[in-house]
Amino acid sequence: MLYVGIDIAKNKHDLACIDETGETIIINYRFANSYQGFHQLKLKLKQLSPITKDVQIALESTGHYSYNIIAFLRELGYTVFAYNPLIIKEFAKSQSLRKTKTDRKDALLIARKLRSDITPEYYQTDKLMDELKELTRYQNRLIQSRSKCKNLYIRLLDIIFPELHGIVSNLHNQFIYNLLTNYPSPQKLARAHFSSLLKIKRLTADKAHQIQEAAKQTIGNASPALSLELVQLIETIKHYDKQINQVQEEMNLLMAELESPITSIPGIGSRLGAMILAEIKTINNFKNPNQLQAFAGLDPAIYQSGQMDNTGHMVKRGSSYLRYALIQAAKLISIYSPHFKAYLRLKISQGKHYNVAVTHVAKKLTRIIYHLLKTKQTFDEAKLR
Repeated sequence: MLYVGIDIAKNKHDLACIDETGETIIINYRFANSYQGFHQLKLKLKQLSPITKDVQIALESTGHYSYNIIAFLRELGYTVFAYNPLIIKEFAKSQSLRKTKTDRKDALLIARKLRSDITPEYYQTDKLMDELKELTRYQNRLIQSRSKCKNLYIRLLDIIFPELHGIVSNLHNQFIYNLLTNYPSPQKLARAHFSSLLKIKRLTADKAHQIQEAAKQTIGNASPALSLELVQLIETIKHYDKQINQVQEEMNLLMAELESPITSIPGIGSRLGAMILAEIKTINNFKNPNQLQAFAGLDPAIYQSGQMDNTGHMVKRGSSYLRYALIQAAKLISIYSPHFKAYLRLKISQGKHYNVAVTHVAKKLTRIIYHLLKTKQTFDEAKLR
């Protein structure tokens, strides 16, 4: 077996190769991140071994720069592994105390890490899961961008029409968006024909009357510039809503193809389920639930030295997306599952802060998820202890 390590960069990549004994076959081979460079890589790998199964290839999962080369190597039939840069960094520390970092040494280090790894399958790439991962992370970015717009929208209303929040509890209702798009200032609202206001869907006569009366006596400071910004922010929020829904539809298709038992857990729908599965990739690469907890960064930091034995806060390493999804799922299952609701109350009664108690729920939930994915069983409240 030959072990190939590739250090990824924007314009070029560096390759190193070692054999089963650890002897260096290629110390450094540099190729461009281009069609010609990839063709040269193909020839170089064929020179190493004409049989793709005799070659294992690893690289760092350094964002989008690795996407094309992973797809290219997959198409050629090679088994590709992607390591978190933090893992390579920790492995480097175990190999030497010197702080030397070069592309050539990094490629060789990745190859050595692959050779020494007992369970490299944990880092093996999967096309369907990669698609799901891209969709979940893209949707998360869209949601974050929408949240920023919503915060700016609330800020504008505090300036333009601060009384509106006292009349309508949810300023993100569609009828409020439609109302403010047509009448983006209190002055326009005050002058509007009452019959025109009633044409807006789901705006009742009582609410319309309250809004119009408040608009006549507002302390808000409206201006054409602020009104323009308000209308455009509403359009942007609606656009993000549409994009988020489109991404969710694609995620639903992939989730239907996977037929995972994870969505049988109360509170875990397609979105959270997709996030959890995309980060886990394959449950068979985890020997026990503790490994899964560690990957999510939910395990506590432990420091032991002599008579000192301390357990600290969560390490928060690994996948922050998985940790976020598990925490959100823990909050939801504590609402819908009687067992988990009682478990959360128990932790709070023991004097734990709500956030700490939710973390305990997330750990317990992680063990349930591990069991369901391993056994392919659906969630059963009656079997919980």
